[in-house]
Amino acid sequence: MKSVLILALAAVCAPAALAQKPKPKPKSKPQVASPKSVPMTGIYEGAITLPNTLKLRMVFRFDGKGAGTWDSPDQGARDLKLASGTATGSRVTVTCATPPWKFMGQLSPDKNSLTGSFEQGGLSMAMSLKKVAQVSALRRPQTPKPPFPYKTTEVSIENAVEAGVTLSGTLTVPPGAGPFPCVVFISGSGQQDRDSTIYEHRSFAVLADDLARRGIASLRCDDRGAGKSKGDLTQATSASFATDTEAQVAFLKTRPEINPQKIGLIGHSEGGLIAPMLAAKPANQIAFLVLLAGPGVPGDKVLIEQGVAVVKASGMGEAVAAAARANQEKLIPIAKAEADPKKALEAMAKALGLAGAAALPDSARGQLQLLTNPWMHFFLSYDPAPALSKVTCPVLALNGDKDTQVLAWQNLPVIEKLLKDAGNKEVTALSLPGLNHLFQHTKTGSPSEYSQIEETFSPGAIKTIGEWIVARTK
Repeated sequence: MKSVLILALAAVCAPAALAQKPKPKPKSKPQVASPKSVPMTGIYEGAITLPNTLKLRMVFRFDGKGAGTWDSPDQGARDLKLASGTATGSRVTVTCATPPWKFMGQLSPDKNSLTGSFEQGGLSMAMSLKKVAQVSALRRPQTPKPPFPYKTTEVSIENAVEAGVTLSGTLTVPPGAGPFPCVVFISGSGQQDRDSTIYEHRSFAVLADDLARRGIASLRCDDRGAGKSKGDLTQATSASFATDTEAQVAFLKTRPEINPQKIGLIGHSEGGLIAPMLAAKPANQIAFLVLLAGPGVPGDKVLIEQGVAVVKASGMGEAVAAAARANQEKLIPIAKAEADPKKALEAMAKALGLAGAAALPDSARGQLQLLTNPWMHFFLSYDPAPALSKVTCPVLALNGDKDTQVLAWQNLPVIEKLLKDAGNKEVTALSLPGLNHLFQHTKTGSPSEYSQIEETFSPGAIKTIGEWIVARTK
């Protein structure tokens, strides 16, 4: 991949002066005062166009004092602080310190729209917003609404293994005397809130509600660095997040309303990778596992097939899919083998035919840097087979047959075989027809459909999970 920068040069030619006349002195131009920066006001709602063509909604709430707050509704992030929000003429600048990003845009003459670019981590993405009286809400009919026939308690949990990690969450307990069986929810990749909110789909809240009505307690926590939870993410990997889950299991064993012999795990996507890590350790005493779109093969293989499947589901054709595979097969082995981010970036740039990392355009640099962080390096290298082969508790493994992120054909049979070959006699593996990575009924399985689908989680899948857990915790 090469980038060519074309510079357009404009030459301004002045008419020649007559020889017999003296050259007139240039008239001094009147000084024009630069427009002053003024605070932005109002609520602006719109979306970032991500490199994979997905849309990520954003909301700016300007306070009229030069700052304000922002939301990322699709990620469950709300009321985060803006560092600045100002307009200089029609030019608008919005910045955030944590996490660091910047928006540079143009304000329309009527001040009702903003168009520009959102920049983060070297990546520049198109973004447009409109001024609104209130933020629009997506229709999500499955989201639980009070009053609830069960008790919820806000809890705070310290990770004893890693200093500075505090997990904030919700403990849901059914009515009655107890002690109750309990599940711990483990989210997928990226920092998720306790409900695993994606495009306002709160899948963990939906599952927790159903389980509570069946007599099963649950604990769901904001990931470290998300919601009310705290913790360093710079060097965090799936192994780090596994210690967060272990802290939650240990916490539950101290609660009188929870049966310590009947604590299980429900892990989605990366959470389905983490759950067997814990169950493989006898000291954790995990009673059962539900793996929702969990990987069964090493991360590098998952990512390559994911890239191809997403391209095909998006309708881009075989040629684009083949090109995507070729690029992945060049870059991923480098990211897997080289732990040093700078060296990995340099090698990947050369693999793409450039002189080195310095020749990368900013947009490409930002995308490649996503392959060089510690989390990704661990994921690409991690093989779930050894942990799965040590799991002796009952396991329910589910995948949607239209999942384009963790493909059912690639992972589900491997998970089932590893468990059964190791002597686990309580294994149920099901490929659910018509469901995507979020367990929604879908047309293509493309991630671009997630936000458009009203269904948060297939009722049939919810029933399967609930009945399976109840049967194994009587």
